[in-house]
Amino acid sequence: MTALQDDIFDAADRNVCDSAWLEPTWIVPEGEYARLVGLACPTDPLANESSQPLSDSGSNSRSQAMPVRMVDVDRPDAQNNPHALLRSRLTSAAWVLLIGLGFFFVYQFATYRLAPGGIEAGVLTVTIGSAVLLTGKRPLDSTHLRLMELALFGVVGVQMVSTQLGWLNLAIQQRSGTELIWAATGGRIVFAVLMMCYSMYMPNGWRRTAAMLIPPALAPVGTLLFVRAWSPFAYDTIAPERLGELAAIMVGCWSVAVFGTWSIATLRQDYRRALRFGQYRLRQRIGHGGMGEVYLAEHRLLKRPCAVKLVRASQVNDPDSLIRFEKEVRSTAQLSHWNTVEIYDYGHTDDGTFYYVMEYLPGLNLSELVRRFGPLCPERVIHFLMQTCDALEEAHSRGLIHRDLKPANIFAAQRGGAYDVTKLLDFGLVCDDARPDMLLEADPKQVGPFAGSPLYMAPEQASGDLPPDPRSDLYSLGATGYFLLTGHPPFEGRTPMRLMLAHARDPVVPPSRWEPGIPEDLEAVILRCLEKHPSRRYPGVRQLREALSRCHISGKWTQERATQWWRLRAPAIFVANQPADDCPSQLLPTI
Repeated sequence: MTALQDDIFDAADRNVCDSAWLEPTWIVPEGEYARLVGLACPTDPLANESSQPLSDSGSNSRSQAMPVRMVDVDRPDAQNNPHALLRSRLTSAAWVLLIGLGFFFVYQFATYRLAPGGIEAGVLTVTIGSAVLLTGKRPLDSTHLRLMELALFGVVGVQMVSTQLGWLNLAIQQRSGTELIWAATGGRIVFAVLMMCYSMYMPNGWRRTAAMLIPPALAPVGTLLFVRAWSPFAYDTIAPERLGELAAIMVGCWSVAVFGTWSIATLRQDYRRALRFGQYRLRQRIGHGGMGEVYLAEHRLLKRPCAVKLVRASQVNDPDSLIRFEKEVRSTAQLSHWNTVEIYDYGHTDDGTFYYVMEYLPGLNLSELVRRFGPLCPERVIHFLMQTCDALEEAHSRGLIHRDLKPANIFAAQRGGAYDVTKLLDFGLVCDDARPDMLLEADPKQVGPFAGSPLYMAPEQASGDLPPDPRSDLYSLGATGYFLLTGHPPFEGRTPMRLMLAHARDPVVPPSRWEPGIPEDLEAVILRCLEKHPSRRYPGVRQLREALSRCHISGKWTQERATQWWRLRAPAIFVANQPADDCPSQLLPTI
């Protein structure tokens, strides 16, 4: 290739990267669903290591120590459990107050040489005891928590009044008006901080907060009134105007604290409402992609786990994405095959959030499966490909071409007690076979015939010379099989343009060059799927499935082997699969 050709390709690459038609899947092999429905760890310590091939039994030496996490359903959700929220906030407040009192006592002793006395010792005892008790696992009912709330903030308030009286008495003894005024100002600041701390930490309504903060708001004014009545020097030094100013400031602080409590409570209620889509309650975000987010959810009445995919209209810069989102729902809802993900519901909220509800799939997508455990044994690859053919046969019979087949869009799930059940996902780029240039009812300019993932895209999709047809899906499925057998796609490159050019003109390296143990009959099936021209591939998905079934190792990946593999390699994925109403996830943010 000449330097001029390199420059042309580099310029084309830049144009492709700036275009919109590759946005749905881009160049990364893990597509939108690579981390959307799967429950794999978000970070993998072995992600950058080279994959090692599986033995005939599907084992991998490095896979046995691989951490796989499941949704945490064993810890109480403070956001949706008022009792748990109160305890959590009270625990935080206790430790914050304990640390603050420690620094305060050190400052008091260093500045005023006022050694802690009986009141200080009692306050520390109550605070330490409360912090330890709240941090422990001992169950505490709401009455106990409210009493501890009163004790914590009450003893701290008593301590502040006692300290302010000590400062004022010291200033009166020294006959220092400046020190007297400073002591009065310092008490005002301390009580203002205490009120703000209470309003931020305690999950109360504004009425309770207003009542609870009346004593600390009045304490600085009451203390100065008492000192003026007791000491003539204080009476002459502290003018009535200063008392009025202090009272106005404390009323202002009280008002701000009460308003803050009301605002936080309102936000919490809005947040809870935002997490409810009809009869579904969101429990934990399990992934996000370029166009949407997916949450683990449950039906509020049936208590059935499900996955909710949503797109907020305010967060989508491209309005056509909403059309593709709705098309994905409508396309998938037409299909009822066991190996196609099932759609339960679809709708949108008043704030413009579109969502649909699909079955919850415990397991891993095939991209993640290979990334974690290395290439799959050939009989298992046939097992996945044949099930995908079954799902595609229904779609093709309805005139629907997937156009985005890749490992990340094929899921290995556990359903009905069976393992390695294949589920075909993500029909967001599906097109009608009768109108291949259009995305159902979408404008052809929205995505066009080039949409897909460059790593697994058929040559006619990349070049646009021929309209995509069911044989385009066969090419992508063959490329997926190549990846499952070898651990990498048929072609690799730095940019989408170079990848698509490779699919269109470069010969495919036989997968047995990478993995010598691949049977010849299976390799022949994969290579026929990867023929450049659609006419040299299998006529349809049924013929591909028949060819796979004629491979001599077909049917050797049994349910017993699949069950043994999952229970040995990744048992945590299928633990605690039934959400409990009182044990939702902790990963949702707390307001």
